Amino acid sequence: MVVVKYENFERFSIVGRSIYIAGWARDADPHLYYAGRRVEMITTPVERHDVAVAFDDPTASKWGFECVGLLPTDRIDRSLLAFGFRLGEIVYDPARDKIPMEDCAYQAMQDRFIAMVNESQGSLLEIGSRARSGNSYRSWFPDNIEYVGLDVSAGENVDVVGDAHDMPIQRQFDHAFSISVFEHLLMPWKVALELNRCLKLGGTAFIASHGSFPLHDEPWDFWRFSKEAWGGLFNAHTGFEVLDAQYRYPASIVPRFVSDGGFETMNLAPAYLTSGCLVRKTGNRKVEWAAAVSEVYDLRYSHG
Repeated sequence: MVVVKYENFERFSIVGRSIYIAGWARDADPHLYYAGRRVEMITTPVERHDVAVAFDDPTASKWGFECVGLLPTDRIDRSLLAFGFRLGEIVYDPARDKIPMEDCAYQAMQDRFIAMVNESQGSLLEIGSRARSGNSYRSWFPDNIEYVGLDVSAGENVDVVGDAHDMPIQRQFDHAFSISVFEHLLMPWKVALELNRCLKLGGTAFIASHGSFPLHDEPWDFWRFSKEAWGGLFNAHTGFEVLDAQYRYPASIVPRFVSDGGFETMNLAPAYLTSGCLVRKTGNRKVEWAAAVSEVYDLRYSHG
């Protein structure tokens, strides 16, 4: 039995106390609650000819809507949000299970890497393994995988303490991965060279960082990466090929002031919070970077 959905969320964004919701629904009467109290919203109908074509129904062009409202606080507890397309109907949190198309491609790339590791039963190195924000990715892999966690600081899930720019590792792994670390590396190209040294020929690596993101862990926050940027780090010169590169978490960049600089329509341009790549080692590195990072920057990381 095929279940036909007559509604869809496409955007559910919060900036400060302002909330913006857009999508389409048949006979829609969008309404939002926060902590059990209804949030006053302005709803505007939007022509959606694409929806009419999808349903082969000219009247469906009237199903589009955009809503804006003001929440009672800018410290949002998502568990207190509830939305419905029609009065009396509640969708607990429309953003919770919404998976944008870009996220699906990213997830497929991530799942491909996990499958490679699990099928090979090979050794695995994680760069930046400490559960700094309470996140650990060790559970992606079965317990019988030989796993080594490297981090600049000692802590939970860390087996080897050392700087990724000069890894204190004298062996090679079948696979490697790194999540939300490369933005904190002063010279990520040097880490790419180190990763080549620590991977077996044909070994794969999954690297994820940020495309757009607020500053964090300053002053050790250096880079943002488009998905095209990964080819600059992982290429024939560093001994790699890029198998895939994708974005995750579509976002909008909203300036606080748009009175100058031509920023008026910046929020309409595409942005992504995360980008990542899947790479394979194709040979030994052909270049070197002998400069010591410590001669350029004080890398004594102090965030707990």
